[in-house]
Amino acid sequence: MIRVMAVLWRPRSAMQALAEHPSLGAGLVSVLATGVLALGLQVAAAALSGNAGDGLAISLALPLLFVAYWAIATSLIDAGARILGRAGRRRAFLAVSGAAFPALLAYALLSLAEGASRHWTHSETVASGLAWLTLPVLAWFLALTALAVRAVYDVPPLNAFAMAMLPGAALTGALIVLLLALAVLRAAGLI
Repeated sequence: MIRVMAVLWRPRSAMQALAEHPSLGAGLVSVLATGVLALGLQVAAAALSGNAGDGLAISLALPLLFVAYWAIATSLIDAGARILGRAGRRRAFLAVSGAAFPALLAYALLSLAEGASRHWTHSETVASGLAWLTLPVLAWFLALTALAVRAVYDVPPLNAFAMAMLPGAALTGALIVLLLALAVLRAAGLI
């Protein structure tokens, strides 16, 4: 676990070290622990903001959603590596990419701070400012994923960044298809 936490203060060298001796168990524990901690922080944030029921189902599913994202992202990134002739390191990437997930705890902490600011200050300005701080956290997660891609697949930095963006691009594509299908159904008067 110490090797996984080293990603926070020495990301490039820590990802390289994890890629040299990948541990699938450590990757899974990292993802699950992050999901469980994020679950607790999200529930606390909802309780503080006075909306304990809002989003509770999604919050309770966070550990499973994190594992599902981890597995799907790995499949997409390995498919991207196949295009570059570097596929076949899926297990190693699962092990190494799990170390990027603890960075998402900052996202949950910001949600907690946002809920606390709404509860204690009743200021939407502070809460809005805290919400905007989640964007750099997501960018940091993307950067850590790109470092994991680079460490495992040994691809140039731009290729690693593009491969790290594949899961987000697939999710966006799926949402567009869903919206188009709903628009067609609505235009046909079926919904």
